[in-house]
Amino acid sequence: MRTINEIMAIAGGAWRILRMRVVYVLILCVLVLIGSAYRYDVLSLGQHKALMIDVSLMLNTLAAILIAISVTFEISRELREGVASTLLSKPLGRTHYLIGKLVGISIAGIIVTGLITIGFCIVFISAFGDSGIGQAMLMGHLLIMASVIPMSALAVMFSVLVPESIAAIVTVIAIWFAHSTPVLSKINILYGGILPDLNLFNLKAEAAYNMGSISWVYLALALVWGITYSVFATSLASLVFGHRDLK
Repeated sequence: MRTINEIMAIAGGAWRILRMRVVYVLILCVLVLIGSAYRYDVLSLGQHKALMIDVSLMLNTLAAILIAISVTFEISRELREGVASTLLSKPLGRTHYLIGKLVGISIAGIIVTGLITIGFCIVFISAFGDSGIGQAMLMGHLLIMASVIPMSALAVMFSVLVPESIAAIVTVIAIWFAHSTPVLSKINILYGGILPDLNLFNLKAEAAYNMGSISWVYLALALVWGITYSVFATSLASLVFGHRDLK
């Protein structure tokens, strides 16, 4: 119980981003951009419904990435300023610290992407009616929410493995490559290995054009895979972090 309390205390510092008003202003701006796609019916040759879904998925993915990489700045700042020095002096303190940061930023990312998903559904129903919501498009948004977990694990891992000055940049590059699995499939050590297969969480084409029915089992398996990868990435980061000299 004490361990859980320590982890949640650290997590609380990571999800304080939810107390920033600018986050909700940006969410509102995202929803305005999503809604504006409805006005492009002529320019999109009647494909404004698919355009709205695609814009929503793209902006929701971008929000998930921004939330995930924010933890690289948080960890670097706390280590540089010695904020977590007391906890890190304990035998398992460093592992608890990394897990707490992963849990905290994952919860924050899921909440933000969840709010965008709810807002999208409201905007979409207002524009096209109740019958417009398809399982594929809903599944696409839920998978983006689930993708926050492995992306946050990547951010935590690189915040420990590389210098703080480039941790955020390296994380963004890694996330970009992890969404490009057709290219990575030619490099066995990266594809499904050190980097996650984030294309598992990408249903943009199926969601935009409501192509077929995606099983809820797929969502569950993708979530389990994301959690499993997060355990691997955090374990690797913990091994390196445990032998790192701190100021």
